[in-house]
Amino acid sequence: MRKLKRKRTAERTKATRFLTVINESTENTPHDDYVHYRGRLQDTLDHLIQLDDVVQDLLEDHEYTVDVETFEEYIDSAQHNICLI
Repeated sequence: MRKLKRKRTAERTKATRFLTVINESTENTPHDDYVHYRGRLQDTLDHLIQLDDVVQDLLEDHEYTVDVETFEEYIDSAQHNICLI
């Protein structure tokens, strides 16, 4: 369980990094860079969703609710940013 949570944290960190690059882009940023980072973010989110499903299957009931809410907020925010591009 601990190893899965560390992997999930690493994926969240990667997703945050891609979101930061996307959000800090300017008009002078090449369109190909937007497309590249959006694709990397989507791949990372797909992997993160898979990891999260495994983690949530292993959680106790009281941990599950909090974890699901946190995860859903994170994914919604990331997907919103992907759609803005």
